[in-house]
Amino acid sequence: MKVDVALFASLSEYHSVDGDTRTRTYDLAEGTTIADLISVLGLPDQPRIVFVDSRHAEESAPLHEGQRLAIFPPVAGG
Repeated sequence: MKVDVALFASLSEYHSVDGDTRTRTYDLAEGTTIADLISVLGLPDQPRIVFVDSRHAEESAPLHEGQRLAIFPPVAGG
């Protein structure tokens, strides 16, 4: 199954190719969870915010064909 993945801010370096950090499409096995993909990408074990198709998602959720996964590091501001 194909899933689009967008990593933002400091996380974008984890799937950069020649400096290009745009959304990437990954071909995953059926039943792959968000946590499985995070592990494959080698993202650091730190807090993060996860959305699937613009809705907040738990990392234990399975991914499905055609979904868009977006992962953000925590954001602070004032």
